[in-house]
Order: sequence, then structure tokens, then C-alpha cells
Amino acid sequence: MTGEKKYSVVRENLLEWYDENKREYPWRKTTSLFQILITEILLQKTIASNVNNLYDDFFKKYKDFTAINNANIKSLQLDIKSLGLSNKRSKILKSLSEMIISKFNGKIPEDPMVLKEINGIAEYVSNAYACFGLNHRTLFHDVNIKRIIERVFKIPINTKRNELINEQLYMLLPDDDSKHFYWALLDFGSNICAKKNPKCQICPISDYCHYFFTS
Repeated sequence: MTGEKKYSVVRENLLEWYDENKREYPWRKTTSLFQILITEILLQKTIASNVNNLYDDFFKKYKDFTAINNANIKSLQLDIKSLGLSNKRSKILKSLSEMIISKFNGKIPEDPMVLKEINGIAEYVSNAYACFGLNHRTLFHDVNIKRIIERVFKIPINTKRNELINEQLYMLLPDDDSKHFYWALLDFGSNICAKKNPKCQICPISDYCHYFFTS
């Protein structure tokens, strides 16, 4: 199978799987750019169910950047303690809110790359926000997405590993509506292409996966 055909088939099969197996999270339904951006920070280095458990209470209390900026940091830390790294996470939230209020009148800047001025916000958060909030076709990968790309496309372990992953991810992404494809990758990596004991026998893309044939 040619490379272009493989990308197309893998993409279609993953989206079909996602239609039947998608996880329902409130941040996937909201149109609030504030909630989408803050959620990406909350999701870092924790599991989605942890964020899901506190999502409603958090955004009832913190309705905008002003509420976070004015919050007592100890109180904020307690509110997100269940996610882990509450000290670091709360500092990021406070710094972000202060910047957006002081520099952008409370509005998230149109250029999401500006967000990287905040210590603790890197490529993943800014690009994920651009994708999920602004519908941009951006490149980012967490451990789940990385694992899928490495297994399917046989990415070698070398200094150009991340570059090679991004090259394959770029080819795999659909031209439009990439956010649903990213959600498909995230759910698939969690439920099927797991780190330990992946469910290769029921995987819809195993026929196109190097890992399946070599493991």
C-alpha cells in the first residue's frame, strides 16, 4: 500500500472507530474559549477522568480570567489538588490570567503562540488550544498520540524522533476538522493502543501497523 493510501485508510478507520467509541467530556462540547484553554492546562500530566470529576465545580467558581486572577492561590491549589502538581498548575493559571487581563483586556490573544510567554505553557497547550478552540490544523502530541504514530509508522529512536512523529502526524491529519481526529487519536490511544497490553486483535488499523506485525 502506498504511503498516501495508508494515511487515508488509517484516518478513515480511526474516525469510524471514534464514531462508535468516543468518550464524552464537557470540554469537547463547550464553545467557551476560556474553558477550552484552561482545560488544556488542567489536562496536562493527569488523566482525563480527574479533570472530568472537577470540571463543573471548577468553572462554576472560576467563570473567567478575572476570577482566577483574583483568587487566593492557596484556595486555587486546593480546588485542583486532585489533579496533582497543584502548586505548579495554579501558578500557570494565575500567570496566564494576569497576562491576559493586563495585556489583552481579558481576551485570549488571536495568536495562540503568545501564550508560550507564560512559563509552563509550551507547544502542546498552545497548539491544542488553537486546534480545539480555533479549529486550526496544528501539530501536537501527548504520550498516547506519540505511541500510535511510533507503532503504526515505525518511528526510529533517534535525535529526530519528534520531528519524524510530526511529519507523519501532518500527513495523517485531515485537511478540515482536525479536532475530531485528535480526539479520535486520544481515545484510541487510551482504549486500544495502550502502553501495556494493547488490544491489537480488535484494532481497526492493525493491518497497517508495523508494531502488530513485529511484536
